[in-house]
Amino acid sequence: MVERGSNKHGSELDDQMKHEDQGLIQGSKPGHAEEFRETEPFPDETDSPEVLDAIRNDSAIRNAQQGKADRAEEDGGDR
Repeated sequence: MVERGSNKHGSELDDQMKHEDQGLIQGSKPGHAEEFRETEPFPDETDSPEVLDAIRNDSAIRNAQQGKADRAEEDGGDR
């Protein structure tokens, strides 16, 4: 019988890898068991100034302010 696809790992390892990935693909829970391993979302222009101050990231504050200015300009230019 001719097998299709990659034979890089072998069928047993392919099945094991498929089983390991299934929870990430189909699950609604985080991918990590330990909460501290989850990445935090990046700040954006929708965050409040308090959130931006809490992360103490000057570039995020500048980006958020620029994003708000860009949106205000777009809103004003459409009318």
